[in-house]
Amino acid sequence: MRVLDNKLDRVGDELKEHIENGSRLSIIASCFSIYAYKELKRELNKIDDLRFIFTNPIFKQEAQSGESRS
Repeated sequence: MRVLDNKLDRVGDELKEHIENGSRLSIIASCFSIYAYKELKRELNKIDDLRFIFTNPIFKQEAQSGESRS
């Protein structure tokens, strides 16, 4: 396992290099954008197992503040 900070090591570049058919991927982050998915779609479609752990309960905070998410 390797921790990437997306400053010195670009997460997308590492994923493109290492994901292959049948891969398992765990991501711990506060967000994952649709733009990131678009850039990594080919690689992400190869994985068999994905775990995404949100580090910031943004949806819970927004629900409490009355804001809605689109």
